[in-house]
Amino acid sequence: MKLTAKQYAEVLVNVVSKAPAAAERFSESFWMLLRENRQEKLLGSIMRHAKKLWNEKHGVAEVSVTVASGDEHDQEKLISQLEKALGKKVQLHLKVDPSIKGGIILQVDDARYDASVSGRLSKLARQFQVL
Repeated sequence: MKLTAKQYAEVLVNVVSKAPAAAERFSESFWMLLRENRQEKLLGSIMRHAKKLWNEKHGVAEVSVTVASGDEHDQEKLISQLEKALGKKVQLHLKVDPSIKGGIILQVDDARYDASVSGRLSKLARQFQVL
């Protein structure tokens, strides 16, 4: 019986969570199992599912943030505010993009929040086109 990428991911996360010291040895066996079943092509999908399951299990939120400019102090403050708002540890992926002019764009899981100046201007332009 062949497993789906999600089923493989569940096995991977459960084993690594229960026995972190054996993770390296298990990963070699895991790869061999994929090869024996000719399912190596599932590895990318397995890892995406595993990362999502791991984060859920350990209370971690992956957040992508795009800002026009920023420094390390701003980043630490943002992480603190996001952790407080989300009630989870935040793994932040920061991107600086001056084209957004100001404000912030947040991507939390599947939700996207655009509070950038360029985003607001685009929204305003679309509203005027409707009139």
